[in-house]
Amino acid sequence: MTPDQIWSTLSAACTTPGHPLRTPTLATVDGTTPSLRMVVLRAVQPEACALIFHTDTRSAKWTQLDENPAASVLTWDPEQQIQMRFSGQITRHAPGSELANSAWDQLPPHTKETYAGAAPGGALEATSGTGKDAFGVLIFTAQTLDWLRLSRAGNTRALVDLATARVDWVAP
Repeated sequence: MTPDQIWSTLSAACTTPGHPLRTPTLATVDGTTPSLRMVVLRAVQPEACALIFHTDTRSAKWTQLDENPAASVLTWDPEQQIQMRFSGQITRHAPGSELANSAWDQLPPHTKETYAGAAPGGALEATSGTGKDAFGVLIFTAQTLDWLRLSRAGNTRALVDLATARVDWVAP
């Protein structure tokens, strides 16, 4: 396991439907309470240690990240028995930003439709978005990685400083 292998695997997950790493769990903070949800990994930028997600800017996570950009991303690969727990910060790119506009233009029509209508958690009959005006991009810049492989032959765990690529093998 090297940082290059990790980024390569995550890159493949972005374009492989059904890949277990394509839908990680994103944790944000709501006041003092952790708030978790599944997200779709849209792209990675290995050179920046970044994971990219799309979001509805009317969602709770958008507001939570405005108040506290700290976040964690958790992946689980059941076949390989590998858990990756990233810690870092999120930068929000609002509707109308260059990044959001570019990402929006690349979405298929059925995905664009998911941003129209009621806000996440709102009443089903409510309509408050037209799609593009509710579409944002989140860039999660990972600082550290806690990597764990479960095995009957013995679990292994590494703490990775992604800025320096330093890997410390520690007790699982």
